[in-house]
Amino acid sequence: MITLSLAICCDPERVDTEPLGATEAIYFSNVTEFRTVLTGVYAKLHDYYFFNVPGFGNWVSSLWLLPGDDLSETQGVRTPEELFDGGLNPTNGRIEWVYDNTYEIIQKANVLIEKVHTVDYSAYEGAEEISFMEGEALFLRGYAYFNLFNMFGDTPIITTRLGIEKTNIPKSDKIEVLTQVVDDMRLAIGILPDAWPSNYAGRITKNSARGMLIKALVFRANYTGDANDFNEAISVYNSISVGLQERFLDNFDSATENNAESLFEFQASTNGNQDNIFLYNDGPWRGADNLSVFRGMSRPDGGFASLAFTRFVITNKLFNLFGTDPRISYFLKADDGFEGRIFQKYTLQELDQSTDPFTGSLNNERVLRMADIELLVAESYLKTSNTVEAINHVNKIRTRARLWAQSESLDVSMLSDHDISETNSSQIMQWIMDERFVELAGEGQRWWDLKRWHVSADVDLTGWDGSENYFSTELASPVQFDVNKHLLFPLPQAEVERNLEITENNPGY
Repeated sequence: MITLSLAICCDPERVDTEPLGATEAIYFSNVTEFRTVLTGVYAKLHDYYFFNVPGFGNWVSSLWLLPGDDLSETQGVRTPEELFDGGLNPTNGRIEWVYDNTYEIIQKANVLIEKVHTVDYSAYEGAEEISFMEGEALFLRGYAYFNLFNMFGDTPIITTRLGIEKTNIPKSDKIEVLTQVVDDMRLAIGILPDAWPSNYAGRITKNSARGMLIKALVFRANYTGDANDFNEAISVYNSISVGLQERFLDNFDSATENNAESLFEFQASTNGNQDNIFLYNDGPWRGADNLSVFRGMSRPDGGFASLAFTRFVITNKLFNLFGTDPRISYFLKADDGFEGRIFQKYTLQELDQSTDPFTGSLNNERVLRMADIELLVAESYLKTSNTVEAINHVNKIRTRARLWAQSESLDVSMLSDHDISETNSSQIMQWIMDERFVELAGEGQRWWDLKRWHVSADVDLTGWDGSENYFSTELASPVQFDVNKHLLFPLPQAEVERNLEITENNPGY
């Protein structure tokens, strides 16, 4: 049998035989083929939420959900992220997974960008949609670099398709990585449509790129001190054509996905659901699938929670400071089996919509929403000495929360407007930081915020430990945070070994 296989494989008469399937040379011949490749870029984002990474119940989303001070876990399953212990090292499997798969997003985006520029699709039906796809790929590539910047700092920048002859690429400075995000978003804004038809819900628009550009500009200004970035962020904000949802819960309810406030969200559904024609699978358990994330591990009704051996709970710090704010109290239920501390921000609205066998989440992951942007713009106004507008933007968020809470007959005593006559910049910055703490709690923003505020001297993480005033862990083991080391994750050892241009890891690793 082996001899027969070799004879067929090496038969010279078969050299010019037509391939059994489409090759790249004959692909990209219509809008559907372009769309399929682009969908593969979107679908790759599922690896951020996949439960089997690698090993069952090994979600990588804990890398950005647990290092901050808003969430903790009930058992020591993910101590590298929460305690900054010895498991946060170059051989950590979750770190290697997220690094490799983020670069796969980038590489897939680069292929699509190349094809938009090298294939003459001008006569195709759907040519305009193909032209928009470059903007989508640019956004997704920029978003990937934003994540690499936050996790790893200095890292290779790749903007063209990799070939076998070019696999050793040196690290770029972290500010260059963030500048790549800025550049990609600026280009994307000029390409993307203002909106998509309803059957393409969830596809990236100009407003998506504007929001991501604002985020990258503010982060870069935190690291460089360049006020021009704050000014540009304000200018870009003024071109955004959407705003806050009147109902705060719309941001976490599966019945109100892809609303105007949500600038970008990953589309979740039951496996194989084609209600939205832009949802496909990129192999088993990819693309259109239910999500687990921390909310799947936190469900009081079981499901993924029973498989994850832990629960993600609100920290004592957040609870003690803002536990009566309705944006916190609404999602804490006394009968959850964990003393009312499971933070059910996404799950309360969808407990009757789960699917067997894993009871995951059908609720889309809101990656970027306008409340986040409003508060980044508040920072921009403050850092450019416009205290009144800074406070106005904070109050805008508080007013929305107050009106929603009143409609639900909830306590609004913590939601009065801040005094716009306040001129003390430290006090106003504290208001902004507190508002982000509450409004975005449990959404994976807090650790990125603390890191950038440390660099800009708005907070000082030096000496932070696991006590209630700092990281506020539920775990008995001590937090081992070292501000000179742990603001970044280590590069995977596998990358250091295979990339000859990387000669050292991040400091301390």
